[in-house]
Amino acid sequence: NVPIEMGLLSHLEKLNLASNNLSGYIPMQLGSCKHLLSLNLSRNKIQGSIPPEIGNTQVLEDLDLSYNILSKNIPSELAELRNLQFLNISHNSLFGSIPHSFGDMLSLISIDVSYNDLEGPLPNVKAFNEAPFEAIQHNKGFCGNVVGLPKCNSIGNKKHNLHVEARIIVILILSFLGFLLLSGTLIVLGIINHHRRRIMKRENNEWANDLDFKSIVSYDGKVFYDRIVEATKGFDSMYYVGEGAYGIVYKAEISEGQTFAIKQTSSSQEDSEIIDLIPFEREIQALTNIRHRNIVKFYGFCFHAQCCFLVYEYMERGSLRTILNNDERAREFQWDKRVNVVRGVADALSYMHHECSPSLLHRDLTSNNILLDINYEARVSDFGTARLLRPDSSNWTAIAGTIGYIAPELAYSTVPTEKCDVYSFGVVALETIMGKHPGDHISWEYSSSAQTESMMLKDVLDQRLSPSGLGLRDAQDVVLIAKLAFECLQANPRLRPTMGQVSRELRFQVPLDMPLSTVSLEQLRILNVKRIGAFQEMVRFQDFICYCAWVFIMMMIAF
Repeated sequence: NVPIEMGLLSHLEKLNLASNNLSGYIPMQLGSCKHLLSLNLSRNKIQGSIPPEIGNTQVLEDLDLSYNILSKNIPSELAELRNLQFLNISHNSLFGSIPHSFGDMLSLISIDVSYNDLEGPLPNVKAFNEAPFEAIQHNKGFCGNVVGLPKCNSIGNKKHNLHVEARIIVILILSFLGFLLLSGTLIVLGIINHHRRRIMKRENNEWANDLDFKSIVSYDGKVFYDRIVEATKGFDSMYYVGEGAYGIVYKAEISEGQTFAIKQTSSSQEDSEIIDLIPFEREIQALTNIRHRNIVKFYGFCFHAQCCFLVYEYMERGSLRTILNNDERAREFQWDKRVNVVRGVADALSYMHHECSPSLLHRDLTSNNILLDINYEARVSDFGTARLLRPDSSNWTAIAGTIGYIAPELAYSTVPTEKCDVYSFGVVALETIMGKHPGDHISWEYSSSAQTESMMLKDVLDQRLSPSGLGLRDAQDVVLIAKLAFECLQANPRLRPTMGQVSRELRFQVPLDMPLSTVSLEQLRILNVKRIGAFQEMVRFQDFICYCAWVFIMMMIAF
């Protein structure tokens, strides 16, 4: 659709959205663009009528709405465009007559109203009188001074008016008969279904008293709840898919081609009869505010006295961890697919950290809550621990996350930052290319010890995919991922890159200075040390510049 926010561009002079497969309607807010000189929305699928507000753009000189699905009458307000020179509304479904007030549009140079259902007299103005026949052909019936058209006369107009009146009478009679038929049909159907509705209402009464259902996708809440419970047979174990830290996931096939993942929240450990709503509410808050191709799509949720669940799109291939733990599936999970998964996760976290306002932290990123669709596209899921990072936020009461993925600084601080997600991403990135959790390799001290100085990167990669057979492009991507992963695993959070930086770097091919077989973990670590040293030098230089600026300002004040 053409965004209605276009109307806020008060100084817009030219707008060309031709040939874009746009649909919907022409927003009336375009009438607020008082400086608009040219408007071209041709060759789209725009429907509805031409908004009269277009006549408010009084300096408009060029208007092209051809090759669309516009209908109804041409608004007479367009005659207010005294500066209009070029008008093209051909190849639409406009009907009625051209407003008589168009005869005052003396600035018109060229018009094209062909291929519509227009009729009646053409305006007596130069642009219409001198228009070629091709510009007015294939309409219902014009008359005027153009070569090839009949002259307009009063007798013809009277016959036309009588014809219109006769059609109106016929339409009114048919409408009345249709109304009677429809009313009778509705009454009969109401009587037939009366008992059925009473039975359904009686069955649903006991649920309705304690059910508070809110739907995100405009479903009837009660019906949608019943269909999910029916599809999972009351959350039977045969539909079990997996389990996360804050819920059990079931597969529900509502109808053919409509399969959802249903996450039922776990009960509180203190009382098994009480549903733990804290992660449930956090996940709803996080997912209703974000839209990204690499974040699992959220459809709705249900809060019931005995059951809370969330409804997501179903990911056919399950979690990243499930694939890596299965030898057969891991061999199908080729290097290019693994690289694409790492990029997708980086893009999702970059969106959460830098494009959401306020920033959104995941706080529990693991290979178990990265889901893959049929094409191995990654989706980040499980936002039960996610929190909005507000500037004044200090209300963090507990460490959230999974052992093996938690940033080391959370051992002495319960206030997470974006850099905690960066650390978890580094673990997941290494796990993806190694085929298992990296274990001791994530420790900076261990990675720099004598034991691993000679350890080669190819020896820690997933051996099920024969790292020695890596192509040049895949080798470049794998080395880049390993280098960035070690950067993300810095013990000092200030030395870790942002997810925006990681996402951008993963989109560029970096040529290898040496064959993959000669790249060691020590060399990757040295690259990071050099980068850290450069960062520290930059910080010291910035501090020096700030000090000089402060001294200069003090001297100016003294004088």
